[in-house]
Parts: sequence; C-alpha cells; structure tokens
Amino acid sequence: MTKRYVCKLMSSILISGGTGLIGSEVAAHLTQLGYTIKILTRRPTDVSQNLYNWDLSKGEIDPKAWEGTEYVINLAGSSIIGGRWTSKRKKELINSRVGATNLLVETIKQKNIPVRHFIQASAMGYYGDSGDQVLTEDSPAGNDFMAKLCVDWENAAKPIGSNAKLSTLRIGLYLSKKGGVYATLGKVAKFYIASAFGNGKMYANYTHKDEFAKLVEQLFADKLDPGTYNIVGLNPFRMNDFIDDIAQNEGAKTWLPNMPAFLLKLGLGEMSATLLHSYRVTSPKLKTAKFHMYQTTKSALKAL
Repeated sequence: MTKRYVCKLMSSILISGGTGLIGSEVAAHLTQLGYTIKILTRRPTDVSQNLYNWDLSKGEIDPKAWEGTEYVINLAGSSIIGGRWTSKRKKELINSRVGATNLLVETIKQKNIPVRHFIQASAMGYYGDSGDQVLTEDSPAGNDFMAKLCVDWENAAKPIGSNAKLSTLRIGLYLSKKGGVYATLGKVAKFYIASAFGNGKMYANYTHKDEFAKLVEQLFADKLDPGTYNIVGLNPFRMNDFIDDIAQNEGAKTWLPNMPAFLLKLGLGEMSATLLHSYRVTSPKLKTAKFHMYQTTKSALKAL
C-alpha cells in the first residue's frame, strides 16, 4: 500500500480549465489520491502554487508545466451559457476549445512529451436534438452548432492517440453544490419559483461530480479501457421531472408554469437550443462495468 501511494505522489497531472467548477473538483479528488496537480492559467507562472502560464494567442505553454507530467485533463472552454451566440461569441467558443486542444496536442507531439493518458472533455450536445431516441457512445453526431463544436473539439484531440492513451468524456448536466445547474436551480427552488423550459418533455442526463472524478481515477489507474464515454447517470430524465426532483431535494415544490420556448428563443436566440433540445443520453459501457454510484436521479441529488 505504501509503495502504491509513493508512486502516485510522483505522478503529475496537468489540467487545463483547472480553475473551473469541474476542474477544481476533480483536482481536489486526485490530490487526495496522492497525485500532484498542475494547473494551466493565463496568469504568470507560480511554481510554488503549481500554476503554469499558457497563452493561446501566442501558442505558448510554459515548458515547466511539462516537467514530470504523465497525465493531462483538457477541460478548457468558455461557458456555453454566457449570452447570445453572436459570430464573435461563436469564435470565442470554438477557439477556447478547439484552439486550446490543438495547442496542447501539438506541443506534446512536437516536444515528444511522454504523456501516458490524455483525457479530453466533450459534451452531450455532441448528439444534437434527438427527441426520444436513446443515445449511446456509438450514436452519430448532430448537425447544429453545438454538435459541430463538440465534433471539432473531439477531433482536435485525436492526433494524440499516436503518443498517449486518449479518452473522451461527453459530459451531461454537471451536478455539484458549488456551482452549475444544481446550485442555480436549487436556490430558485427554495423560493418555490423553479420551472422547466418549453414543454419540459425533453430528455437530458446528469454528470455527478463523484462519478466524473471516479471515471478519471479509474482511467488513469487502468481500471477501465481508454475510449469514448458518456459520463452520465444510469437513466436519462425528462426536464419536468428533473426540476421536480431538485425542488423536492430542497424541501420545496414546483407550481409555476414552464417558461415558454418562444420567450427563450426571443431572448437567447440560437443559444436557447441548449435549454430546449432533447438528449436521451445513456452509457452502455459504464452500465456494463457496473460503474454507477447512484441508481436514480433522486439518489444522485441527495448525495450532493
């Protein structure tokens, strides 16, 4: 046991997007396991804090960031929910994902950095609006902006496959009390004013913070094969039920009518698709591996 712990202390993980919600929580989990965590930041390098500068506009990453690095988790990307998708905003969304991934992959390949495993973030938006169709890791990509963005994001990481193991994690609605969908809707639910959007019958699935961290841990420990995973709960849900479950978890109820789809489209434009599209995403791979920690949405919420 001591030998295993010392080995992990010698293993370093470099995380892009490490100061965000998902990055900070998976970093905390991996730190507890004994890994050394290094974060890429736009701020000046501070080795004492394990912070290393990178500059997308210049195509530069501080060489010190790679010293001893064996694993990479690429979570970089501007928030999808952050205003209307103007042409300028779309370029920012693309560059912060595809551009960042290109820089990481090209640097590793050009400098022949001995990375063992590269984890690439993606999203359930990869599949596009799919109605009631059950989606698996083998389902085809959609053709809307979000789907194309996810495809390009994933494709940017593929060249790393000749240098390191590559795993792509398609993330659902990330569940954490520290931020994201639950932190927002949970606060609203306490005041009995939470409601779904549109008809509320669209499907989605969650990514619980504990299960995300567990998947990264098991991939790095070679307990699961590298590959593409929908890191989502055991069962998808309809949004009306999800809002009800959040309210119940906060000791409240829902009573307001759903926000009409046309108002969202009017106010948010194309970005409203992220709230109105249906993603009935599942993961046969994780189900077969008996991976899931929570069997229902309610139990996942309660665990927060």
